[in-house]
Amino acid sequence: MDPGKAPPIRPLPSVLGVKLSHDLRARIAGAARTDGVTDSAWLRLRALDALGMESAVDAASGRRPRIPPAELEALAGVVREIGALHGPASLGKAAEVLEGLDRVRAVLIPICVNLGRGA
Repeated sequence: MDPGKAPPIRPLPSVLGVKLSHDLRARIAGAARTDGVTDSAWLRLRALDALGMESAVDAASGRRPRIPPAELEALAGVVREIGALHGPASLGKAAEVLEGLDRVRAVLIPICVNLGRGA
């Protein structure tokens, strides 16, 4: 960092160290996971709610899209398929690779297009 320049302004410049019991920490982690956010984001959102505040900066982490289990299973399958295509690709079997890529696309495109639209 150039000592002549001011340090960059971070969106969330303050850290609050909070000691928690193991039980409370586990419950926060579970609730955050259920809501699809990080533990820190979950706590920030609860604090904003409790204080009746609105803060775009504090709420910016937002919810992560929840991917239903069936879609996660389908995604895992296409990842395996992509790995399996390495063999035919290295042997120059273009037709086999293209067929595999078509199967991958048939799963990936609908899931990606619908991310964040439900569940």
